[in-house]
Amino acid sequence: MLLLQSHSRFLLQTLLNRVQNLDKAVELDYQWVEFDDVRYHVQVTMKNPHLVLLSVSLPIPPPETIFLGGLPFGAIEAIKAAYGSVVQILDPPRDGFNLTLKLNLSKLSPDEENRQALLMKVASVREVVLGAPLRVVLKHLATRTVSPGMNQLLALVHRPKESFFLIPKVF
Repeated sequence: MLLLQSHSRFLLQTLLNRVQNLDKAVELDYQWVEFDDVRYHVQVTMKNPHLVLLSVSLPIPPPETIFLGGLPFGAIEAIKAAYGSVVQILDPPRDGFNLTLKLNLSKLSPDEENRQALLMKVASVREVVLGAPLRVVLKHLATRTVSPGMNQLLALVHRPKESFFLIPKVF
């Protein structure tokens, strides 16, 4: 999405390594923080090596931001649209995180190109989640309507203590 960084390179590499070594029952438990204060936790158990749990903690939003259940407005719908049946949203998320996804690697396409594209989308989870309110506004702008439930001022979280503000209007 506009103004948001690209995918998490470490997350993409972790997912690619996991897919390439599915036959090896290796347990993973990684936690890291990226420079923009987004925290990730990836976990794979030996009991079920095809399932990857991915938890994401987002920067603390400004008070003007609409966060429903710890996520920006429209994030759930954006996740479902981006990942389809390969990813399941766990509710409630893991303690200390805004979002926990269960990625089923056995549902990935056997086609290398499609699989790579989907893993790139998963590695872009920050962009999908934080860009969701802007996508909702732009979708409604195209139909010349204002989204119900949107306040007059819309804050888009970019980095900690760094937001962009929009006022959706119909002309």
